[in-house]
Amino acid sequence: MPTPGRAARVRPSQAALSVRGGRGPESNTGSGGSSASPPGQKNPPCASRALRASVVKKTLWTLPLLAATLLVSSPAFAQTPDTDEALYTKGTTALQAGEYGAAIDTFEALADRGYLHPDASYNRGLAYLTRIRAKAEKPGDLGRAAAAFEETLRLRDNDVQADAALDLVRAEVTRRRSRKGGATMDVRPTLDRVVAGLLSDRAWTLASLFASLLLAIGILLRRFDRLDKAPSKEDDTRPAASVVAPKATAPAHPLHVTGSILVAVGVVSLLALVPIAWHARALRLTTRAGVVVATEAHLTDDTGRALGGDPLPEAAAVEVGERRPGIVHVRWGATEGWLPATSVRVLP
Repeated sequence: MPTPGRAARVRPSQAALSVRGGRGPESNTGSGGSSASPPGQKNPPCASRALRASVVKKTLWTLPLLAATLLVSSPAFAQTPDTDEALYTKGTTALQAGEYGAAIDTFEALADRGYLHPDASYNRGLAYLTRIRAKAEKPGDLGRAAAAFEETLRLRDNDVQADAALDLVRAEVTRRRSRKGGATMDVRPTLDRVVAGLLSDRAWTLASLFASLLLAIGILLRRFDRLDKAPSKEDDTRPAASVVAPKATAPAHPLHVTGSILVAVGVVSLLALVPIAWHARALRLTTRAGVVVATEAHLTDDTGRALGGDPLPEAAAVEVGERRPGIVHVRWGATEGWLPATSVRVLP
């Protein structure tokens, strides 16, 4: 199957990775080499020193080559590291063959590498569903499948198949919970989350900047005072006080009126938009989306004491906040508390 979103790559042949050997250290002849002395005759001291120097020199030359040969022939170097594309193809082939265990291991290895692609996430979810249909389900498989489909939709929000598969998974969780008399999975987010989620934090920030611009323009326009009437001939014969008095009753300048309106709109908008923009940015920086991957997740406080109430259902979408060693703070609707880190899969 072709690799998603990437061009196929040709893997190098194994012959290109073979190590080429050189001459052995037993070769003693040649230019610069010393010939052996006849039997029964001792080598002169200078010849003996030259022979030892030659042996040492060739030994030192051979050691790095020998070490490199041993290193390359070790198991760590004998196997070519799998690329992301190779792992994707391996997992897809295993999934098509019905080998859900190998497919799950391969796609999880891709996720551990940080490889993000909607098709890889979708196939990972299908692998968990295949294990469920094969009656070999393990605790948390529905949650892990839901997390994979949620991840697919975050990477490709118009993926109809992933959306339908996610609905099927959560419908199955709801059906199982109804058999046990558990609560449904439908929860309503709090009002602050709803408002902050209407736009991105950057959009709220831009709206706040626009409101501040309106306020500044309004203040400038308010500098235009009321309209002044030109004094008539009758006004010239009136006392100075009676001439100035009509100015107070002159109609306001249109720009002055516009500025007053803009000031009012800008102030009200800033009072509303700035807190929303700050809250939306705080949520983006301090929270992540997550999915419950445990059959049931019971909330506790940060000391491990149970909070009571209904447990969080498997495959529930939660908001992950503060993370500590072994535990994470989650929020599900208006309910919040701490869960073991292994009970929640944090989405990228």
